[in-house]
Amino acid sequence: MLEMKEEISKWIRQAEHDLEMANHIFKDGGYDTCAFLCQQAVEKYIKAYFIFLLQRAAPKTHYLDELGKELNCPQDIMDLLKDLSADYMIARYPDVTVKAPFEEYSADDAQKKINMAATIIEWVKGQMKI
Repeated sequence: MLEMKEEISKWIRQAEHDLEMANHIFKDGGYDTCAFLCQQAVEKYIKAYFIFLLQRAAPKTHYLDELGKELNCPQDIMDLLKDLSADYMIARYPDVTVKAPFEEYSADDAQKKINMAATIIEWVKGQMKI
């Protein structure tokens, strides 16, 4: 059991770092990278919750909505997971959309991603009672 707690702690610590970096990069105008780091922070929190709830390693996927389905997340959280899930690709790869990733995101978009991540993370923390 201690091993699982340590694993969960690592996922959460890295998620917190990703979220902190998202906020720093937001201030510098790196809105695409901010969106990506929000997705990453949520992915890591969701995987920590997966380990916590199911007592096994989380699947190696970046599709947040797939993880959310396995965890039976409520619909409002599922909607946010689905939205953030797209940022794994859109924020990184120029061939996914018409524009380059940095041209796809505005300050408003990035702020929305930060808010979505915060909502999901607070929900996860509540489920895990942390």
